Amino acid sequence: MKEKSKAAHLSNDDCIAIAGGGPAGAFFACHLLRESRRLNRRLDVVIVEKRSPTHPGNGDDPPGGCTFCAGGISPRLHQVLEQYGFVVPEEIIQGRIDYIWMHGHWKNFRLRVPRDMRMYSVFRGSLPTGRGAGTPGFDEFLLGQAAKAGARILHAEVQSIAYSASGRPRLTMKKPSGERTSLDAGFAAIATGINGNCGRYGNDALIAAVRRLNPDFAPSRSRRVFFFVMDVGEDYLKRNMHREIHFIEYGSKRFALEHAVLFPKGRYLSAALIGKSIDRAVLPRDNGRIIQEFLNLDQISRILPDIQAAPVVCACFPGTAVTPARSPFGDRFALIGDAAGARLNGDGMFSAHATAFRLAQTILHDGIDRQALAKGYNQAVRWLAADNRCGRMVFRASRVAFSRPWLSRVTYQSFATEFKQRDEQRRPLTAVLWQAASGTADYCQVLRKMFSYGVFRSILSGVLITLRNAAFETLFGLKWGTSGRYPTIVLKEQRRAVKLLLASTLEMELDEFPDFECMYMIKIRGPEKEIMAELAKFGHPQARFLNLRFVSVRHIRGEPNQAGSVIRYRIPLIGLGTEMRLTRRVGSGTLLYQLNEQLSHRGKLVFNVAPTRDGNNRLTIYAAFDYIRGRTLAGRTLWRCARMLFPEFVHDVVWNHALCTIKENVERREYAKLTQ
Repeated sequence: MKEKSKAAHLSNDDCIAIAGGGPAGAFFACHLLRESRRLNRRLDVVIVEKRSPTHPGNGDDPPGGCTFCAGGISPRLHQVLEQYGFVVPEEIIQGRIDYIWMHGHWKNFRLRVPRDMRMYSVFRGSLPTGRGAGTPGFDEFLLGQAAKAGARILHAEVQSIAYSASGRPRLTMKKPSGERTSLDAGFAAIATGINGNCGRYGNDALIAAVRRLNPDFAPSRSRRVFFFVMDVGEDYLKRNMHREIHFIEYGSKRFALEHAVLFPKGRYLSAALIGKSIDRAVLPRDNGRIIQEFLNLDQISRILPDIQAAPVVCACFPGTAVTPARSPFGDRFALIGDAAGARLNGDGMFSAHATAFRLAQTILHDGIDRQALAKGYNQAVRWLAADNRCGRMVFRASRVAFSRPWLSRVTYQSFATEFKQRDEQRRPLTAVLWQAASGTADYCQVLRKMFSYGVFRSILSGVLITLRNAAFETLFGLKWGTSGRYPTIVLKEQRRAVKLLLASTLEMELDEFPDFECMYMIKIRGPEKEIMAELAKFGHPQARFLNLRFVSVRHIRGEPNQAGSVIRYRIPLIGLGTEMRLTRRVGSGTLLYQLNEQLSHRGKLVFNVAPTRDGNNRLTIYAAFDYIRGRTLAGRTLWRCARMLFPEFVHDVVWNHALCTIKENVERREYAKLTQ
């Protein structure tokens, strides 16, 4: 029979027992000790951690092992770490992230991490073993911060909790030696997560004990996640995922995938998968089958070519909380972290901090009885419940948008138009995608912005532009087939820098304000020589790019890619055409074509191949000219009509297809070489 707690508040020298030394437990200890010192109060904080120490034989060492976590540090969590002066050592940081990729069924979306934010990946435990002996994990770092703040670390497993005769929580523990002991505390925080039983609580003695203390308590509901880690090597990751993470929101008809994330970590690649195919997996052999089906998806093969041979070093099926626990507290005790609930599909460490912080504030300022916790700490639980309700709607909407080709194309076009035409602070759809992918805002805030006027206007613009572009692709006979569709846009704020770089390479000035100007850019995983070989097919009858219906693009004389080479554009139906002459080749990777004066003035077309930081190459195309206006009314009318035959947006349609085709051709050849 539970005896009602008589003490409403903590007393000096009270023992605060924390069951679990993961992020939630460590954060709670740090917040509690920091705030108690500010209030000039003394507390004895003991963290009871069941995982064995990283270095056996030293009982004070932090724990190692597996923590069943993807290990991503979001910008939001990094800000928390900075706020409290937690400087993560360089040896713990496995990969710094500059870009987030979101993959759609039409094209991919690249979001840059703002320069004033930090995002990186870590290993939380000591696995995989190939990292080397003594390599610390993120949990070890956080637990070390708690110890520095004054917490005591006790290695044991909390098996049960009950009220003592004095009404205080008594923790029954089992030490690594097998010895059983108990600990009476003024308050107990349970931060054991949900993966001791992979989210299945039927035989969990500690959860059963919590239910006896509070019959209204119900544990959080969970869903299975599939984690696996591959040893792919640093060179491979630098070439294919340099400072990037990738989100994939769709699978295939055979492989039902709802959400996946790829994280680079030093020489390792970590993947976390959620979906019906994961839910249905029951047998040990399902591990290998799921990994192969995932890696064989078209969208994954493009991100990670020739990865099937890389060894898998670990894999597991942990649970992730999808709803918060009901009433996860009572007199003198509360659950925090995943045991209380977590943000949907990621950033569980931030929600661990949020619940830990709210609980520390509550027990120091409001009290430790059930009524005080219901008033103070329950705010964090209600926040998680509301956030996850909104999160389910956000992820449902994003899956619809990314998994259906037509909607994915509209979404991409809306996104691309914002980047090309609007300043950085005026891109509402981009802001929503960034917040949803990075975890920098609550899902309820993301959901409100999803249905804002600004996003609606961007989507409407995307619908209209998509219809127009699709019509002209059909008109020109542009077929995508199995070719990948990659972003080719140059951000509005980067256009001037790109133009200045091209002018410097060419050692000439480019007109500052031409009547028409466009530029496109794409990264290609292939050597400069192969890209230039593909450009040498410009105007060739068998070329897969710029092979247009109603417009003849032909190489008519000269050596391809050499000065004097001439390309003729001609519209046979009306007998209108022009020629471009390759006037200069600068170095091995820059071509300058100049148009004759028949249809335009000062026309230029520049191809530039330049190396990227990850060992690949970037192909940039720049085109600019002035329109011929005519000197008489009849002349001006004639040239205005001629201009309407090939409107400016058509360049986007044509060059977008051309660049993606060039990339696909080069990368297929490179992949064929690797597999020979």
